[in-house]
Amino acid sequence: MTANDSTFEDHLAIKAVCVIGFVNATQMLNLIFSPVTKHISLVFPAYFAVTVVISLICLTGLWLMKKWAAITYAIVLICNQIALITMGFWEFSAAIIPLAIIALLFKQRNNMV
Repeated sequence: MTANDSTFEDHLAIKAVCVIGFVNATQMLNLIFSPVTKHISLVFPAYFAVTVVISLICLTGLWLMKKWAAITYAIVLICNQIALITMGFWEFSAAIIPLAIIALLFKQRNNMV
């Protein structure tokens, strides 16, 4: 495997993260309008609505390999973990995928503009 093959595979992995992220963002709409979320607090539906919009902007930036998008998306992922902890819904398994995404973005930071 050459360095170019590795870079191509990493770019492909970021594109896959973007596609999955776009699908996940649309599914988050269910959480925003969920009665369970509204019973916990009125703040959380608003929080999730804002993070969905920010995530969609970040995912577009990641698709274009922008550093600002990687940094902002990592911050959103961490904030989402904090929100889950606050809501009492956090599990270790909920942190695995965000941690993997952050590691991938960190690894690719030098290939971003």
